[in-house]
Amino acid sequence: MKKLNELFGPSKYLRVLDLFLQNPEEFMNLREIARRIDKNPASVMKVLPSLVNRKYISLTRIGAKVVAYKLNKDNKKVKLLLEFLQKLEEEEIERTK
Repeated sequence: MKKLNELFGPSKYLRVLDLFLQNPEEFMNLREIARRIDKNPASVMKVLPSLVNRKYISLTRIGAKVVAYKLNKDNKKVKLLLEFLQKLEEEEIERTK
């Protein structure tokens, strides 16, 4: 689900961040990220450095040219975002009862 995109409007940055927030344990390479959010890898590559620089996601080198990304659950802002999304989900469940 694209919670942040729904709340704050369309943005590749938010779609990528949402993907990691919804899959906090997964390592993903550029092509996998692009496939899951249905965007061109070149456009996804433009937002990844910003997410890494802000320490929302971490970059792991797997080989000489291969890298994977994962949500940085140690980041305080990421923790707050995860809590926020959990509360939104709980609110939706309450509304549907």
